[in-house]
Amino acid sequence: MTARIIVAFDGSDLAQEAMQTSIAMAQALGASIVGLHVLEPVPPPIIAESMAGIDAAPALADFDDAARKDMDAARERFESEFNAIEATCKSAGVEFSSIIQVGLLIPALVDLAGGNDIIAIGMKGRFARAGLGSSAKSLIKKAPCPVLIATGPHRAVSRILGVFDGSSVSKRACAMAQRLATSTGWPLTVLAAECGECRAEESKAKAEELMPDCRVISADPSQKSEAEQIECAAKQADDAVIVMGAYPDSWLHQLFFGFGGTTAKVLAHVGAPVIMVH
Repeated sequence: MTARIIVAFDGSDLAQEAMQTSIAMAQALGASIVGLHVLEPVPPPIIAESMAGIDAAPALADFDDAARKDMDAARERFESEFNAIEATCKSAGVEFSSIIQVGLLIPALVDLAGGNDIIAIGMKGRFARAGLGSSAKSLIKKAPCPVLIATGPHRAVSRILGVFDGSSVSKRACAMAQRLATSTGWPLTVLAAECGECRAEESKAKAEELMPDCRVISADPSQKSEAEQIECAAKQADDAVIVMGAYPDSWLHQLFFGFGGTTAKVLAHVGAPVIMVH
């Protein structure tokens, strides 16, 4: 059972979307929300002293004073935002707490999370500046729990869509999808995706054997790419949270973390929150 949803909150639009989705899921799961904002310190400037010997101490003192004021202002801003979020959570019957700390975001998330938690992030904000293939990839690899990625404007979710391709990690993803469906009471659909040597009919048969009580669908055979398969399935479950595996040297991993336009296409067109399970 999910204990907490830890939301990395930087004030960006998709961080707001991640928070809204997390509140809806926490309400359905009976979980609590933890809002985390990390104040990342700005390194001091490098001041080269001339041969005559210039005292850099005054400039560094000014920098420290300005940095401290900026950090105090940021802390005050996010305290205010978290107070507003706490009121929203209270009206939804969801327990909320917040943490504002100095440090680095990914280590802070990894240290805070436990195996029964979910970490939620927005695709934009800090994660977009560093690139989905770097920050999110690093987080998913290091996190002790699944990671929810908000990919578009918030919409009501009331279904679970698991993705199965015959791999062991997709089995773990489907197992989590089943737990989420059981805890929330939301209907579960499993997409049997064609991948490599595992053709559509074989993948569907394996998924039905693995999860006999679930509705299993196959993508339209005319849709050739993995991206098109997921887009097709998402249209059939427009109000879904997608639960899928992420692992090296797989099409799912390349789909979300590879280079090129596939990632942007899938995340932009599907627009659904995606829970990545490793």
